[in-house]
Amino acid sequence: PHHRLVPGEYVVVKLASGESLIKELLYENAEEVSLMSINDTFGRTTLHRSEISSIHYVGGIVPPSQIKT
Repeated sequence: PHHRLVPGEYVVVKLASGESLIKELLYENAEEVSLMSINDTFGRTTLHRSEISSIHYVGGIVPPSQIKT
């Protein structure tokens, strides 16, 4: 959770509203965070820091077809 955020990597963002998102980080600064949707449905969004409860680096995403039980 304390990995340095790097543009181009995936992040999980928890919003102050309680909603959680997984997005590609485009950039961040002291006032805002710009994110790109993983799929084309939602596109790009820029959030003010006050809208974000937490943001963390995602180490990896495993598709369901790759999970062996």
